[in-house]
Amino acid sequence: MKTYGYFLLCFLLTQLAHATEFYCDPVNGSSNNVGSKVSPWGSLESVFEKGIEFKTGDVIFLLSGNHGNVKVIGQNEKYITISGLTGQNPTISSIIFGTEESPASKWIFSNITFNGAFNSNTAFIHQNSSKIRLTENNFISNTKDDTAIDVKGTQCKIESNVISHYKNGIIVSGKKTQIRNNRIDFFSHNAITILGDYNLLEYNLIKESIATDSEVNSGIYFTEKETKGNIFRGNTIINFTKLNRAQIGVLNGIYGLKTIISESIFENNIVITNGKKGISLTGQLNNLKIVNNTVVNPYFGLNFNDKSETNAPLAIQIIGENDSSNLFIRNNLSNDVLFTNIKGIADYNLTLPVSSHDYDKCFNNWALFDFSLGPNSKALNSGTSNMAPDLDASQNKRTLGNFVNIGAFEYTKIDEANQVFEIPSEASDRQIHSKGKGDWDGQPQIRIGGVGENIDGAGVFPFKLPEIPGGKKILSANFKVYLSKVDNQPEGGIDLYALPPKSNFWVTEDLYYQGTFGQDVSARPIQNNFVDPNMYSGDIKTNNIGQNGLKDYLNTIFETETNSEDYIFLRMNPNSKDVSDYNRWNFVSANGNKKENQPMLEITVGYPELNEGNISNIESIKNNVVIAPNPITNGEFNVYFLGFKQGKTVQLKLLNFSGEQVFEQTINPSDLSGDVFRSENSKLPTGKYLLEYTTEGETKKQIFFVW
Repeated sequence: MKTYGYFLLCFLLTQLAHATEFYCDPVNGSSNNVGSKVSPWGSLESVFEKGIEFKTGDVIFLLSGNHGNVKVIGQNEKYITISGLTGQNPTISSIIFGTEESPASKWIFSNITFNGAFNSNTAFIHQNSSKIRLTENNFISNTKDDTAIDVKGTQCKIESNVISHYKNGIIVSGKKTQIRNNRIDFFSHNAITILGDYNLLEYNLIKESIATDSEVNSGIYFTEKETKGNIFRGNTIINFTKLNRAQIGVLNGIYGLKTIISESIFENNIVITNGKKGISLTGQLNNLKIVNNTVVNPYFGLNFNDKSETNAPLAIQIIGENDSSNLFIRNNLSNDVLFTNIKGIADYNLTLPVSSHDYDKCFNNWALFDFSLGPNSKALNSGTSNMAPDLDASQNKRTLGNFVNIGAFEYTKIDEANQVFEIPSEASDRQIHSKGKGDWDGQPQIRIGGVGENIDGAGVFPFKLPEIPGGKKILSANFKVYLSKVDNQPEGGIDLYALPPKSNFWVTEDLYYQGTFGQDVSARPIQNNFVDPNMYSGDIKTNNIGQNGLKDYLNTIFETETNSEDYIFLRMNPNSKDVSDYNRWNFVSANGNKKENQPMLEITVGYPELNEGNISNIESIKNNVVIAPNPITNGEFNVYFLGFKQGKTVQLKLLNFSGEQVFEQTINPSDLSGDVFRSENSKLPTGKYLLEYTTEGETKKQIFFVW
């Protein structure tokens, strides 16, 4: 193996030894020169017009100036690179790869500004051409009525380009092309149009749609032409980021009407827009996987051009025609999920109401267009790993622990161990009376039964709901009170009920009830004879029946979107319709002197699967760092810290793929708001980067893109 590696290295060095560097200078060069650094050619257009031939590994560097309208022909055995020279600003008006008679193959163009058009296209790849690579270029339209890149060829790569102010960004009608990590902004029709098969579109940023009067724009658009085998992964579509920008309107996210799509995957896409069409596909749809997408409308309350749909829930809407079948719609986080006339499976999807409260609870910082999940989001750990992608929208490992998240982001995780909440009764707990009197406020004890002359009493105990970590359920619940003494021999017993939640902790007289267990239609019966006449003083807790009743009641409360910070109420009341005067039970209230005797609600939360033995291993999430591009500030990034102990520091280094270090900082995650570091003024060029992070002597690496 070592011998083989040695000869391979020698072969590559031999190949490079024959490679030559050439230079083009449209200002000071000449087509009669030899193309060296001291004797450069003129424009690149003139070089191809002259028919100069290149060899494997040759590199042509472009100096500042306009290199004209370039027509590239020639099929190379290995790639030949044409690149802007470092420190120079070369431009090309338009470029065509191949003709009917002369194909083009294996050409790389990078670090060049394209700013014109020929026949309405700035870059055109002929259907006879293949393996063309456009990387890290800038496309800027002067007319705003052109298409930046039209790919009719095959096996091309369009990566890390910035495309601004075009009518259409990229049109793909060829096959097996990779469109990756491009930023397309200020477009006035469709950012990307799909007409071909077996293409890969991943990790592109599409934002700042320019609304016109003609029609609604689309981020990714399907025509009526049949397509198959395409993958749409990790793309971010944002309508606009500034409310005071001109020409804002409705934008369709991923959209196709009367289309035919088969054998395609839509995963980890983030669609942030208004209207109703987040991922909206109508037509003959077969063998599609639509999984782990985040599709929400943060623009509620805003109206544009009198379009009422701007405040509507943004939907994943799949409408099949002609026996559409074998569709999987799973693990998606959206304002709505709608499907009609399809055969397949739609499960583990979470719909999110369009409201500030729900967004605040679900996302890290949606106002900054950070739609990664917050620590108490219901989408956390609520998905299924079956058919979930291996990576999330930021190319991070999808499974951290035993569960996967719903939506496009995985890297917000929570402790999988059970958690216990001990919630004391509020000081507003109260003894209320059969005759509507409420004169027993703030007392250290609550009397239940025949509390006075011709007056019976009950006790109501408010408890503030805790914030349940997302994805977890209530596994058990227990209510405890302290019986301090029994006066005389009260008839019957005391039943326990749960009352409807409220946004305040006040106990009102209308909550009173006494009598047969289960007959109060406004309350939920929890335990009959919670206290009976034979009990002695001391702690009294719910039995198995009461605990199960409490657990079911509380899970129902949380499942019906009751807000944390609201209050639930437990009522203890006599089940005898008339208790003899002064025959009563005395209980310590929340105002009692001994804290350990005050009423207490104990809740245990966790994952039922882990507690039922379905999963045996709880993976520890420790010292994890995740990096993701900032979608609204070009060239910036966010770093998320998971599982770090108080006081631990992390050294971050960022390198570009030339090996140059472009960022370094030592960070204490404990000092950060929400364990998130957001870069400022980094202004990194669009492209691929390597993060190295070191903590406790261990260094890890992660690749990520910057827009």
